[in-house]
Amino acid sequence: MGQDLAERTPTGEEIRLQMQWAKLAAEGDIIPADYKGKPANILVAIGFGSAMGLSFADSLYRINVIKGKPTMSAELIASQVRKAGHKLRIYKDPERVSVKAVIIRRDDPEFEFSAVRDQEWAEQMGMFAQKGDNYRKQPMTMLTWRAITAVAREACPEALYGAGYTPDELDDIPSVPVREETADVVVDPAPSKEQCKAISGALRRCGVTRKDDAAMVLQRLTGRDGVKRTDDLTLVEAEDFLSSPDALEQRIRQCLPQEAPEETARQGGDGQEAQDDATR
Repeated sequence: MGQDLAERTPTGEEIRLQMQWAKLAAEGDIIPADYKGKPANILVAIGFGSAMGLSFADSLYRINVIKGKPTMSAELIASQVRKAGHKLRIYKDPERVSVKAVIIRRDDPEFEFSAVRDQEWAEQMGMFAQKGDNYRKQPMTMLTWRAITAVAREACPEALYGAGYTPDELDDIPSVPVREETADVVVDPAPSKEQCKAISGALRRCGVTRKDDAAMVLQRLTGRDGVKRTDDLTLVEAEDFLSSPDALEQRIRQCLPQEAPEETARQGGDGQEAQDDATR
């Protein structure tokens, strides 16, 4: 099982050795292209690899840092899982072009984590069109690595030291909406109508049926005075609220004065109308 990185802090002599090795390796012709002439990048990679017990050479060939995010080869992920003492089992069905990977944690042997990657999944993800000949010529191999990495991230992320994706998989992760910037204005993406309705529904279930009360709750949830309706939220705020509907309703109730639901009930009003108002 992964150890705390603090326990692996190198000594001054070890750091000097790593720096010397990184400078020499950066001049080599047989190292990965991303590391050629970049001893600082090599030093980061071998430092990360050392935390996992890898040799300097293993760190260069089995760890890649892409856009600041460390990634590991699928072979290294499988190795880390087994090194941590967990059982990793692979079930292949060539006839159906399907692979199932199973991990049984050493500290919880009664439960199985599993992930299935098959041809249908690959087609839905666009693998055959986007990833080139590898998926067309050796689909079972590629699906095996995908099944292993998927189940490893779920079953034992601590064994992966935060590098649970392969370089190939980073392309599958949808981009997080970014803030659109102009010279004078910064605009945050807005939530969808469906997200606004879902949040309005949570407000109504908590007894918030008046526009003023809804504005008060939304302002307390976001910490922003300008939020009066659900469509004043940002996409990031909406996604955060809806990531756990039960937790959202609990947060809404915490924002309400104790007498607010009863007071709202006495005043009456059309709940659906208030729900619609909150999104207009």
